[in-house]
Amino acid sequence: MDEGEGALRMKTVVYAGTRNLYESMRVAVTSLLANNRIDRVYLLIEDDVFPYQMPDNVRTINVSNQTLFPPTGANYKTRWTYMTMMRCALTKVLPHNKKVLWLDCDTIVDGDISDLFKTELTGVYYAGVAEPGKSKERLYINAGVLLINLAEIKKGGLDDRLIDVLNNRPFSFPDQDAINLLAQGKIKPLESKYNVCPFTEQTETKIIYHFAANAYYYTERMYLKYRG
Repeated sequence: MDEGEGALRMKTVVYAGTRNLYESMRVAVTSLLANNRIDRVYLLIEDDVFPYQMPDNVRTINVSNQTLFPPTGANYKTRWTYMTMMRCALTKVLPHNKKVLWLDCDTIVDGDISDLFKTELTGVYYAGVAEPGKSKERLYINAGVLLINLAEIKKGGLDDRLIDVLNNRPFSFPDQDAINLLAQGKIKPLESKYNVCPFTEQTETKIIYHFAANAYYYTERMYLKYRG
């Protein structure tokens, strides 16, 4: 589903969302590309065509017919959609990519993230920003911004284990809880500036805003800045 060996060296960002999130996805991508040179952006969506005009480096993948997370799965019929769980199956969707940056649709990139892509991931599955309230006994990261080592995940078979546990065990925060459970010991913390949200440590330097749990984020100043 990807584009071959050239994708191995690409600076790649992935978003996913159901139809009700297309407008937010457009704004999120606009903010990303306004501040960064990105080789490829993938939008995992429910249609063959995205209803907004996007730059040539933005590609869509229709995953509405995916069978990785069936309706009978333990976390399918919750307030979370199957799209959130797709971040755990990116090795299946983008089999030629070694590393990608996953961004939730309710994020705004308001600065340069070049250094984020330089994060060393040798022997690591994920890099993300910790949630202090859940990191007392073990590192627990927020999954809204994830630098993902797909090569290492595929090598260790973590992708299949994640899919299996999500289909068979209910979680409060399905993909996020599963990642933090199964990837323990191979998670690297990132600076809070890369995921500024109510659940992460507050910082004066803010690059990626994440409006997690804010149902009215589309009225926030930072969102309106890039809405156009």
